[in-house]
Amino acid sequence: MKNMKMTKSKILQEVIDDLVAREIKGLETYGTTVDREDYELKDWLQEAYEESLDKCIYLKAAINKM
Repeated sequence: MKNMKMTKSKILQEVIDDLVAREIKGLETYGTTVDREDYELKDWLQEAYEESLDKCIYLKAAINKM
């Protein structure tokens, strides 16, 4: 997904585009953005923890393929 040019840095623009795409995907999947009021701090920390666990699995799988 390409949005309007916000920066001169190609890499930074790619990260911005990825963030926008993730928000759109999350909105389509969950019907809300992270601007939700039903999550407490512990809920956000649990989400981040679970995402970190997934990241570890992806990294280990990639390392094993090297």
